[in-house]
Amino acid sequence: TPLGWSQGGSGSVCLAFDQLRDVIESQEELIHQLRNVMVLQDENFVSKEEFHEIEKKLVEEKAAHAKTKALLAKEEEKLQFALGEVEVLSKQLEKEKMAFEKAVKSRVLQESSKKDQLITKCNGRREARAAPQVNIHGLFTNSPMTVPKAGLYPNFCPRLRIQASPVLRKCLQGPGRSRK
Repeated sequence: TPLGWSQGGSGSVCLAFDQLRDVIESQEELIHQLRNVMVLQDENFVSKEEFHEIEKKLVEEKAAHAKTKALLAKEEEKLQFALGEVEVLSKQLEKEKMAFEKAVKSRVLQESSKKDQLITKCNGRREARAAPQVNIHGLFTNSPMTVPKAGLYPNFCPRLRIQASPVLRKCLQGPGRSRK
């Protein structure tokens, strides 16, 4: 028994002692639980100074993000403008390409027409200059030579009155001297 206690009622003293011991044990258990909570709080929580430092960094990061976002919006606007210009220039280039192709086709058609006209004109002049001629296939089967209808030409065979080619003239001359 503790000092100063009387031994008169031993049952009540033991009971009081047991109750006091139970209270002390529960208080020790509560102290132990509070220490565990404090350890957890130390692990899960930050100090006030550390919190203010992190909060300051967050504010700075939000400001930098807003600045970057504004810059991105400005650059996106420039990009959209440039894409619009590219589209307009592409359409203009396509129109100019079509106009150029049309002009080239027109020019080719004009030149072709002009060429055809010149050919027709040249053929008309040749026909006008050339004397009407008759084919003498009936006389010489292998000879495509033609005979002029009007008059004699210097290059002809007097006996047959046909135009003679240089080969025919040479055959008619025979070997030896030339005939004129």
